[in-house]
Amino acid sequence: MTVGSLDRPVHAEHALSTSPSVGPSEHPPASTEPGARTPPPSPDIESQVRALQIRSVVRLTPLTAVVNTLNVAIVGYLFRQSDAIGVIVAWGLAVLGVNAAALVVWYRTRGAKAPRRVSTRGTRRATWHASILALLWAIPPATLFPGAELDQQLFLVAITTGMMCAGGFALSTVRNAGSAFAIILGMGAAVALLRSDLGVALPMCALLVIYAATVVLSVVFTSSTFRARVVAELEAEQQHQVIGLLLRDFEQHAADVLWEVDANLRLRRVSERLSAFVDAASRAVEGQALTDLIGQRQSGLPCDLRDDARSTLRRLTTALASDRPFRDLEVPVRIGERTAWWSFTAKPLPGGGWRGVISDVTAAEVARRHVWQLAHHDSVTGLANRRRFRQALQAAVDDAVAGRSRSALLCIDLDGFKAVNDSFGHSLGDRLLSVVAQRLQGQSRHGDLVARLGGDEFGIVLRDVDRADLALQAARRILDALARPCEVDGVTIPIGACVGVALCPSDGDEPDNLLKNADVALYAAKAEGRGQVRCFSFEMGSRVSERLRIEHALADALPRQQLHLAYQPKLHLATRRVTGFEALLRWSHPELGEVPPSVFIPVAEECAMIHALGAWVLENACREARGWPGEMSVAVNVSGLQLAGRDLVGQVARVLDEVGLDPRRLELEVTESVLLGDTEATFATLHQLRQLGVRVALDDFGTGYSAMSYLRRFPFDTLKIDRSFLAEITDRADARAIVGAIVELAHALRMETVAEGVEAEAALHLLAEHHCDLAQGYAIARPMPAAAVRSFLVG
Repeated sequence: MTVGSLDRPVHAEHALSTSPSVGPSEHPPASTEPGARTPPPSPDIESQVRALQIRSVVRLTPLTAVVNTLNVAIVGYLFRQSDAIGVIVAWGLAVLGVNAAALVVWYRTRGAKAPRRVSTRGTRRATWHASILALLWAIPPATLFPGAELDQQLFLVAITTGMMCAGGFALSTVRNAGSAFAIILGMGAAVALLRSDLGVALPMCALLVIYAATVVLSVVFTSSTFRARVVAELEAEQQHQVIGLLLRDFEQHAADVLWEVDANLRLRRVSERLSAFVDAASRAVEGQALTDLIGQRQSGLPCDLRDDARSTLRRLTTALASDRPFRDLEVPVRIGERTAWWSFTAKPLPGGGWRGVISDVTAAEVARRHVWQLAHHDSVTGLANRRRFRQALQAAVDDAVAGRSRSALLCIDLDGFKAVNDSFGHSLGDRLLSVVAQRLQGQSRHGDLVARLGGDEFGIVLRDVDRADLALQAARRILDALARPCEVDGVTIPIGACVGVALCPSDGDEPDNLLKNADVALYAAKAEGRGQVRCFSFEMGSRVSERLRIEHALADALPRQQLHLAYQPKLHLATRRVTGFEALLRWSHPELGEVPPSVFIPVAEECAMIHALGAWVLENACREARGWPGEMSVAVNVSGLQLAGRDLVGQVARVLDEVGLDPRRLELEVTESVLLGDTEATFATLHQLRQLGVRVALDDFGTGYSAMSYLRRFPFDTLKIDRSFLAEITDRADARAIVGAIVELAHALRMETVAEGVEAEAALHLLAEHHCDLAQGYAIARPMPAAAVRSFLVG
């Protein structure tokens, strides 16, 4: 049970220990609240924890040494007639030697000599020391038990069990040492029982294992509890020391200045310290009204302090008009180029007038405001946090319910922010949030509150808004401000948002209801697409619930194998031969049925599930295409969020290599809208894909974002003519003219053209006349499952 360290002092640390290194890897710090992760203690605290663990064990050294000595004496006495008396004597001397070493360590480190910090090397040596002591106490039962008399065996069982339990108790604050002691001693006893011819040897072994396990678990629990308590106490002590240092520093630098006014509140007996304190000459201050002096020094205060300054000056004036002493009345002032806070304490004079002191409490006020800032503001954006937001929302609801003023609540959610985090990292994402926060503050009025509610969600409490159109105007100004791309660390990031609006009290007369309804309006706006704003209506509930149902179901679509690919053929109009297929994603849900891509793809993009879906489509389409005959190609659609990601090129290269598909047989289709954002990064990614040998097609060409500069900067392999032009190609000459112009433009740039959505045979003939290269649509074949591709090609 007695444990002494064999370590030597290292620098200021003593390496005395009875346990191994106890650090974050052994005892993860407990969270202080659900879901939170507490930072691990500092190395300095860890070394102090080890010292206290060891001190709790070493403190018992005299007692445990006495117990060990008595036990050795009793063993020697009972087995004095044994043939192994020489072994017993040697064993006893070894135990006494270990006890002596432990007592030396105890003597050197007792009381004030005890080390306050212990190294990990010392804890490891102490654990070995505990193990050696356990091995020594395992020798008597292992060697003497088989040949001992019944009463001697009974004694060995008793002393072994007692030593195991007592050792676990004595070492309970040091997990590894206590556990090692109990396990080794228990194993020695088990060996003794198994070597004996007792009929109950096996049941006794089972009991011994149970006792040893109980001791080990008790040691683990006690050690963890002890460590948690010590860490908490040390961290609290450290914080108290820091606070004490700050307070002492403040006391040393703070200086009270005496002041006195007559019955008319005019300063008299102005000292040099007072004039220096108020930053004015003594003659200028003498005879000046105290309130006038303060008012003059409040004229240059920042706008956010002026209301507070007027309020505190009124309080001071009221206090001076009474006949009761007052203390610690703080007033903000402007001294030179800095803002300061003065604290007034005074009592009335018998003959009229006041006498008191002024204290410069600027440091304390700045610290208090900093603490308030930390408690009520978001550390990333500097905006109000959720706590401050709830306070402002409660105040707005109270005013609205009381009929004093009405308000509106805006809930704002950024479009595609998670994809930005995934693509560029959280550091850039945080800076983007700061830019968004600045734009939101730029669109707010005095009295409104802008807050970050968490992640990429923001809230704005608009005061004195009594009509929905006013709230909608504010929301649209915000959307316009956020629609401009953000430049962050040289990266141009397209950003946008959706806004949900709820009016108070018509849409909610309690903060929770109002916030919930604003969230419902936000979901409705997001369901309409990017950059949308919606006011709450009670009919929105069912639509939002449906969208949330799709979102939750989509998260399980891949694991539950509800997704599959359909393939639509592309027909070469000149040869009338199929040259490839486009892979189209389909979702069959057991309750929702066949969910159209136009419904679930936007949800996947908003929830950042598009990356996982896109990777699944790419791999399965390439794997299927590998088994097609000839040079048959496969086209896969790529979302703008995938293209903005960092690993698309690597992902494509990896899939092609794993599947064994010729890169020339893969075509990636991108829409024109993806070229609106960070075009430099986008084109760089497209060029890298081309270098792999992959073909790149521009999908939905001509739907609103077309620019000749895009076609000049990147040589697309294919232009896909949007189906909107083909719907009327047989009926309208202007539609035929547009299609012809697109075909001529593509051929001039050495690009192929694909007409998608062709549903009539007559349209195929007209496209052939205009020299369009390829076509796809119902006029050729409907999308088919993978299993039907081969039969379609043969037929």
